[in-house]
Amino acid sequence: MDSVSSSNTSENQNVVKKLIEGLPNEIREIAETIRAVAMVNMPRANEFVYHNAINYKLPESPGTWICYIAPQKKYVRFGFFFGANLFDPKKLLEGTGQRMRHIKVKSSEEASTDDLAELIRQAWTDAAKSL
Repeated sequence: MDSVSSSNTSENQNVVKKLIEGLPNEIREIAETIRAVAMVNMPRANEFVYHNAINYKLPESPGTWICYIAPQKKYVRFGFFFGANLFDPKKLLEGTGQRMRHIKVKSSEEASTDDLAELIRQAWTDAAKSL
């Protein structure tokens, strides 16, 4: 289920919905909550499925990917392609690479925290500055 497009087409939205609908109930609820938080905090982001994950990128640049929602068996990984650059005073981000970081989200409550929303806003702002 891989689809990459440069715009939010109805086809992209159908692929995203199909991915979410195929998830177990608890994981689907977490993914839907994270997706809603992401869309509020990145209002113009392009949303698409790539490697069975919901990805977000800037609409102006095909190469500026920001973050992704990757459902796992017991949690949902919310990852940032440039997460190492984010200010994370609560130490929510995991990972040791030069660039990428992620959070293991295990409940809808965790998915809807202000801390996660702030990290998403930072990633969106940083991505826009990179153009």
